[in-house]
Amino acid sequence: MKTSGFLPVILLLTRTITGIAQPADSSGFVQKIDFIGTVFSHFRTSLNADETAFDVTRAYLGFDSHISRYFSVVLILDIGSPEDLSESSGIKRYAFFKNAALKYKKDQLAINFGIIDMLQFKVQEKFWAHRYIYKSFLDEYRFGSSADIGAQAIYRFNDRITGDLTFSNGEGSSKLQIDNFYKTGIGISLTPSKKIIFRTYYSFIGTKDVFQNTISLFAGCTFQNLQAGGEFNYQFNTDHKKDRDKWGYSAYALYNFSKKWQVFGRWDWLTSSKLNGNIYGWNYTHDGSSLILGIQFSPVTKVNIALDYRDWYPYPQNPKNNSFVFLNLEYKI
Repeated sequence: MKTSGFLPVILLLTRTITGIAQPADSSGFVQKIDFIGTVFSHFRTSLNADETAFDVTRAYLGFDSHISRYFSVVLILDIGSPEDLSESSGIKRYAFFKNAALKYKKDQLAINFGIIDMLQFKVQEKFWAHRYIYKSFLDEYRFGSSADIGAQAIYRFNDRITGDLTFSNGEGSSKLQIDNFYKTGIGISLTPSKKIIFRTYYSFIGTKDVFQNTISLFAGCTFQNLQAGGEFNYQFNTDHKKDRDKWGYSAYALYNFSKKWQVFGRWDWLTSSKLNGNIYGWNYTHDGSSLILGIQFSPVTKVNIALDYRDWYPYPQNPKNNSFVFLNLEYKI
């Protein structure tokens, strides 16, 4: 679902401006439209290779329109380089739908339909709070898509327990349905207190022969100015190939030592199953561990600037590690 040019942007802006002036309906409801605009950019330099670059890695543009008391429409463009394109096309920019959904919410129940956010790692991503620097574990290492085409129900049983069920194509938001198999995801979030959260999620997608299953466990806690979280993720039969499993851990911590300054760190570890007596796992070219250390400055609301060190240690001994220093920026409308 790709598009290009400025037409979608113009349509979004026109729809937003027109919607703001809508009068109240017979019940007194006034349509509300929230404009969405977020940009991720950075400058990077390698510490062990001749590589430096400026880049705008992602831009989100759209709106969330509350068309009635219980219904809303969300339309968001993701302007970047879709993952299904070759690396040589990275210099180009494409606009595709990140979200194009109709949402219903009343009391404890929410239902979403269309191109919707997947909930497999939404809690972890929010807790990590530095998506503009590095994707969350499941997103970065391709355990699942951040958005897809389908239907979703979320129910808040009480202040401590929330459950969700998602039924989707399984190909991601930038691709159309290419087979007759669908992905099902079931999640439960537990918040025994405002400072502690637990999240478990299970998804499966099958073919005639092999099912791909993914399990995700997360725990996070907040203590005054310190946040710490950890997750474990395991995927069985990756890409529907029997016994090709991959799994890993991610741990991160954030400390706010003032309203505008924060230090953060994260460690990831990814590995895969060994086949036919091989020394390395089947996914050895991507297996390894990652370390991120940085400091963030927020001069004003909706602007974040981070200076961070990033290192990737591949599992095989032959390739050298990749060390970078990044200056990351996130700015929102």
